[in-house]
Amino acid sequence: MGDYRLRLVFQTELSRVINKTKKMVVAIPVNPDTLKTRGFNQVTGWFANVKYYDVLTPIDTTKAVAQSQKTRKERLELKQPFRLIETAVSAIKGQDILIVDDVYTTGRTIRHAAELIRNAGARSVTGLTMAR
Repeated sequence: MGDYRLRLVFQTELSRVINKTKKMVVAIPVNPDTLKTRGFNQVTGWFANVKYYDVLTPIDTTKAVAQSQKTRKERLELKQPFRLIETAVSAIKGQDILIVDDVYTTGRTIRHAAELIRNAGARSVTGLTMAR
């Protein structure tokens, strides 16, 4: 739980920067099993006064091997892990989207999310991560 409290160090400034973008904010979702085990979504935990939209959901809802435990090659070969939530498609059309994730390693997670969002008609898609 101590790691989760650390979010407070970044929360105010990160929320200010995100809100300044005037973009529709989309957080990379956490697998339901991981959320149940961990008790929080590390990405949405950074948001203070940031309106964000749940437009993506994991395809596989069972706990998988953590990304940090995979090799670079395994991460790059990862198949599309998300699907769009049907009710969110109309909200995405014509919008400038900001996808927020915790760590950028190979860029594969944000690329997968961006592909779905672009195909749903977003005007632009940008990614923001806290660490590389």
